[in-house]
Amino acid sequence: MKVMWCITGAGCLLEESFDAVEGLKRRGSVKVTTALTRAGEEVVRIYGLEDRLRRISPGGYYEELLTERSEGASGYRVGRLARGLYDLLFVSPASANTVAKILAGIADTIATNAVAQAVKGGVRVLIVPVDQGEVVETPLPTFVDRELCVGCRPCRAEGACRYGAVKWVEGKAWVDLALCHGCRACAEACPMGAVKSKVRVRVRARRVDLENVERLRRMEGVEVLRSPAQLLEELSAALPR
Repeated sequence: MKVMWCITGAGCLLEESFDAVEGLKRRGSVKVTTALTRAGEEVVRIYGLEDRLRRISPGGYYEELLTERSEGASGYRVGRLARGLYDLLFVSPASANTVAKILAGIADTIATNAVAQAVKGGVRVLIVPVDQGEVVETPLPTFVDRELCVGCRPCRAEGACRYGAVKWVEGKAWVDLALCHGCRACAEACPMGAVKSKVRVRVRARRVDLENVERLRRMEGVEVLRSPAQLLEELSAALPR
């Protein structure tokens, strides 16, 4: 089985999506090409998932990592979908921005282009939108709780970060997410417990995003899943036992 997996810029359901795709690969002879939007590249790095991603798509034929930089504006290898060369396109997590563009027929990211090409090629499309309830729980990337940070010098969190992501702002530590790789070395090093990682928060979904998900359910050529875990359920008949 050949699968193309698209990751968009959402931290919500991101690790669950990794769990689902890893579970799929464990079931047998499955090759996964991973395509990342620009924002998708960022969230994979920020949440410390780059090594897991390289194991899922190690670089062989049909196991490449595709980015918007590597594929150009036309999405060279995404075009395989239009030729029916994959068995499945899995978009998870699908951000609100991605869902809105799919509905509008806009194909200007690697993920929305993949959906357009897959529908043209008759490839099955499974999408997991992040906004599927009035309240959505999502993990935060690494940050410093400034109420707990006492500004001790030298800062152990700063010294532990090999990426230079922990910086000093107004006498206290601060995590620059443009440099962070989600390794949690800073959180483990801070004696005050001021550096937090993957703290889960509850946020309200916008009405327009909830309505768009319902419209997506009615769209021809795509199927909407409630969670990434449904991937194995949907494909169980096609996978080796």
